Amino acid sequence: MPPTRLTPEARRVLVGTCLNAVGNGFVLPFLVIYLHEVRGISLPVTGAIIAVEGAVGLVAVPIYGALIDRIGARLVQLGALTMSFCGSLVLMYAVNPGLATLGVALLGLGGAGLWPAGTALVAELVDSAARPRYFGLSFALLNLGIGLGGIAGALVVRPGHPGTYQVLFLADALTFLVFLVLLAGMRTVGGPQRNPKAEVDETPASYLRLAREPAFRRAVVLQLVVVLAAYSQLDAAFPAFARQLHVSTRVVGFAFAVNTGVIVVGQMWVQRRSAVLRRTRAYWLTMAWWAASWLVLAVADRLPAGTWVAAAMFLYMAVFAVGEMIQSPLMPAIVNDLAEPHLRGRYNAAVSWSWAVGNVIGPVVGGAVLGARAHALWIGLGIAGCIAGAVVARRLETVLPAAANRAHRGGDVDAIEQANTLKVDVSATT
Repeated sequence: MPPTRLTPEARRVLVGTCLNAVGNGFVLPFLVIYLHEVRGISLPVTGAIIAVEGAVGLVAVPIYGALIDRIGARLVQLGALTMSFCGSLVLMYAVNPGLATLGVALLGLGGAGLWPAGTALVAELVDSAARPRYFGLSFALLNLGIGLGGIAGALVVRPGHPGTYQVLFLADALTFLVFLVLLAGMRTVGGPQRNPKAEVDETPASYLRLAREPAFRRAVVLQLVVVLAAYSQLDAAFPAFARQLHVSTRVVGFAFAVNTGVIVVGQMWVQRRSAVLRRTRAYWLTMAWWAASWLVLAVADRLPAGTWVAAAMFLYMAVFAVGEMIQSPLMPAIVNDLAEPHLRGRYNAAVSWSWAVGNVIGPVVGGAVLGARAHALWIGLGIAGCIAGAVVARRLETVLPAAANRAHRGGDVDAIEQANTLKVDVSATT
């Protein structure tokens, strides 16, 4: 069987995704500082402005899913990139709360469409056996891009110099523009997918139709548990916990760099070795690693402030990263193997929406618990979430079709050999 390689179109999407990650790294660490310290917007108002991004995403994601199925992933992706491009430009000149809110809302509207449309497009361009490898590689490049963007942004910005921050937003806008140009040339792919059973299928295309599928329902619940127990706590609550242990902001920043570095270096190695497991079993392994990361924080909570606590923060991020590397390709592969091609937009949007819901609920719960300095309760909830994730993964296994829960072993040797031949030839992208 000849090896499977990325098509030029798939390489374009991969490069565009990496460029967007670099742009995200430019602005993500500095948005609050820019709005508050440079533009003089109060912290409470700044927080409310940033919350607009998540709020518009909750509303927009289901709409995007239906649009992807109706007009195609490529056009939706182009529209999302255009809104994101405009949002970054507006933020360059956001001298008051009104303009800042508009810029953040445009970024939220654009970002809400990028993941479901991009994943649906990849599912069309990359065959089922190769998708886990692609999504894993994309995850590694995403982290590399964010890391490089963050480093570059830190070197550019200067306190008291608004122009240095504006350069970052301009660079972010240009990454959206380049991705838009790359997609604009892909005229033969990314259109609406045909329903092969259209003549006999009388069930209308809708989210209700997806909700009737037990396997997909449990997959969405699993994604929600993953975000609540892991990602939302990492992004929003962990820095507050570290500061309560008297860890410096520099150590917190370096801890996130450790997380990114471990993923960039180890993603493909870890993925090759976890590919021998069924996807639901790989989720069990993920939950075990994340439970171990919570135990590291439990030990850190008992240590005296100082070097050992800082080392525990780095260890937590490294252990958490291993779970991320195992988990990152699983859900996109499961969902797009379950999805009927003409409903792929709705399938990916539903998973994206569960992610958004988790990122709203998770920080609220984590903030409330840590606000009461109830460290043991916070860690206990995290471990309980990992156990719940393992239980949901087991329940998913009972209803998930074998084709969507495949392990690359035995009769799947050819499939893993195909996946291992995926190479990214950036020079051939354009």
